Amino acid sequence: LVFAVVVGLGQGFQPVCGFCYGAKLYRRLTDAFTFTVMIGTVFLVICSVFGLFFSSSVIGIFRNDPEVIKVGVVALRYQLISLPLNAFILVSNMLAQTCRKPWRANFLAAARQGLFFVPLMIILPNMWGLLGVEICQSVSDVFSFIATVPIIYYTFKEFKREDVALQAASSNYKGEENK
Repeated sequence: LVFAVVVGLGQGFQPVCGFCYGAKLYRRLTDAFTFTVMIGTVFLVICSVFGLFFSSSVIGIFRNDPEVIKVGVVALRYQLISLPLNAFILVSNMLAQTCRKPWRANFLAAARQGLFFVPLMIILPNMWGLLGVEICQSVSDVFSFIATVPIIYYTFKEFKREDVALQAASSNYKGEENK
């Protein structure tokens, strides 16, 4: 439910992103991306802190078995530690989708629940048993975040190059117009 709020925030970002990208307003696009990631991250940090303090009560809502609560609390706490990273991952994916970067968008979409999670679900439980299952999603989120950083860095470098080229072309055009 908490992540759904960030998905909604990201969906609100997409039209702004598409407009700014199409209009070549790269500075505004960067500002919108930064704002959306910051708001999403702050929201997830607040929810994570709240969840860390009340994790046994949250798990207890779904099952009233002390053994299940014990395992669920550990898994939830690990998930809550990495949860704030998801705002950056999600908004980066939405930016790549909206700005015609399909390979990057597909990779980012598949990373968290597929490319990293599935192999980790095979490897980590074999190494650490139940703890491996409990930490799997969090480790997948960390790997996804690490993979997202260079992708989005490169994407914004492309935007910067396009903006510089656009400014140069614009100044050349204005210079010729004044002659």
